[in-house]
Amino acid sequence: MRRLATGLGRWKEVVAHRGDDVLCPLCGRRFDRFKDDWNRANALCWRCGSHERHRAQWLLLDERTSLLADAQRLLHFAPEWCLRRRLSRIRHLDYVTADLLQADVDLRLDITQLALPDASFDAVICSHVLEHVEDDAAAMRELHRVTAPGGWCLIMVPLDLGREHTLEDATVTSPQERRQTFWQHDHVRLYAADIGDRLSAAGFTVERIRPREAFASELVERCRIGDAEDLWLCRPR
Repeated sequence: MRRLATGLGRWKEVVAHRGDDVLCPLCGRRFDRFKDDWNRANALCWRCGSHERHRAQWLLLDERTSLLADAQRLLHFAPEWCLRRRLSRIRHLDYVTADLLQADVDLRLDITQLALPDASFDAVICSHVLEHVEDDAAAMRELHRVTAPGGWCLIMVPLDLGREHTLEDATVTSPQERRQTFWQHDHVRLYAADIGDRLSAAGFTVERIRPREAFASELVERCRIGDAEDLWLCRPR
């Protein structure tokens, strides 16, 4: 009954906010606005729950069709329902989900010590994970190790565009301090654009994709994708 009530409540929201001002490319729905999140307005899709970062990822995958068309095995860390729903329906794709704590995944994995063979996936998605990981250099090396030659690894993190260097401070440990310093209670750093250098040091060739430059500006605006939703498309050297 609770699941039915939740579904009916979401459907009422979908109907109530029908419009044409914003677009979710993941579920194809259009609304007068997106739902507010706890820390920002006009952020979440009423139908599938996508955030700005999910919509940016799908615009990339939809535009560069070869990324998924040429992939045979895809490893998705901390899979969100909106993306998982779409990716799991691609018939030719062996879609594998992974997380250390999330219960409903295929593999329980520590991203800093992946119990996987070398070059075992030709596509990897790791979005908003690394900011939670104490040793992100080890995680990046592991992502590189399991990504097959010719494959790709798509990385996203919360990004402070006003900062030149990634902010780290081991003395910041309490949830309140981390929220103030790193934007969320369970983050251990606040990334700047130098994440590209970190990924390169792990062995990747890194392409920084800025949505406002990569996609039509009108589409980016309708999907409400902000300037900080940069995507880092990494390929093993």
